Amino acid sequence: MPAVVRLPVGKAWTVRAAADVFLDSLDNANTLRSYGIGVGKTAEHLGDARPLATVADD
Repeated sequence: MPAVVRLPVGKAWTVRAAADVFLDSLDNANTLRSYGIGVGKTAEHLGDARPLATVADD
């Protein structure tokens, strides 16, 4: 299971940018491929350009 990826502070992150940072932390090609599909679809559903700070847990 991938580790938690901490985003650097002081930047207004978008959903897609945060997703890309997480995906870039994966070093296994198979994991990257499968997570890339799920994370990519989730980012698209939430709105790639949406500010990450506006995403709530509900």
